[in-house]
Amino acid sequence: MHTYKVQPIAGNPDWDAIEKTELTHALWLPRPDGMRAFGQLCYNQDALKVRLTAHEKNPLARSLGLTDYVHIDSALEFFFSPLPDDPRYFNFEFNLRGTIYLGFGFDRYRAARQLIPDYRSLFSVTPFQFDGGWGIDFVIPVSFIGIYLPSFKLEKGLVLRGNFYKCGEETEPPHYLAWNPVEWETPEFHRPECFGQFRLE
Repeated sequence: MHTYKVQPIAGNPDWDAIEKTELTHALWLPRPDGMRAFGQLCYNQDALKVRLTAHEKNPLARSLGLTDYVHIDSALEFFFSPLPDDPRYFNFEFNLRGTIYLGFGFDRYRAARQLIPDYRSLFSVTPFQFDGGWGIDFVIPVSFIGIYLPSFKLEKGLVLRGNFYKCGEETEPPHYLAWNPVEWETPEFHRPECFGQFRLE
């Protein structure tokens, strides 16, 4: 099980100074040539801040609507369980257009999609491109998590369980990358028993 140390910040993140962890596990299919993906986290008392990046040629980005499925496009994803004694988790999934799929629940079959019309503003969703790749910045406010889990606080010593993912079910070629390995016979990211740890410093 991998562990990532989440650093506290004041003000806006300096992503160049924040640990970047690579999604080294290619699952179920070979890694496409040249593809690499990374996750970064930091926090303050008000929000968890996330940056996901991918080195990917010609990312697929068709999904635009609130009810679309972004995992069939080129997608970057962050799954996390906020409380150590509660098995439920959020899955934040984005494509290059900033289209979101957001779920909350116990697993793929016991989770509900969360339809939030103003999600771009609420989560400060910022997609970006660079030479040879793309990424997404977003924040997850404590006030939002508190709607589901009123006791939640971001504070030193808290251990979140979760994973970073990169996928594309209908890209050419299809691919599945993960930070923490997923031991399952068919493509399936919704395996909370395979989550790693995000430890707040």
